[in-house]
Amino acid sequence: MIRLFALATCAALLGASAPAPADGGLQGDWRNTKNTVHLRVEPCGQALCGTVTWAADQQRADARKGSGKDLIGSALLRDLRRGGDGKWRGKIYIPDIDTTASATVTQINDDQILVSGCTFLGVICRSQHWHRI
Repeated sequence: MIRLFALATCAALLGASAPAPADGGLQGDWRNTKNTVHLRVEPCGQALCGTVTWAADQQRADARKGSGKDLIGSALLRDLRRGGDGKWRGKIYIPDIDTTASATVTQINDDQILVSGCTFLGVICRSQHWHRI
């Protein structure tokens, strides 16, 4: 159950097939739908990364239980690079189960993104909307 929750929490920013808006971009601060995790997406090398800046107590406890590390400061999204289809692809770290999975981020509009992540050979996939703060 924790594993499925972890995938849903971390791997849920992808979605609609509409092209990403020209303005706004992926960079900035985002919160998940339940407002239990906040991410800052910013450049890291030649790509973008999303680092946790705030998390509710339960999410922090779940992350510590799974990875032994605090959720705040963790890079959940890594090596995001924009593809020709306007979607961003990279990796997502799922601290609740201490694993990394492939991720796709689609920007629906200036204020909403959808992150999708697949793990276990693409058998288990989850998506979640995130909203600009």
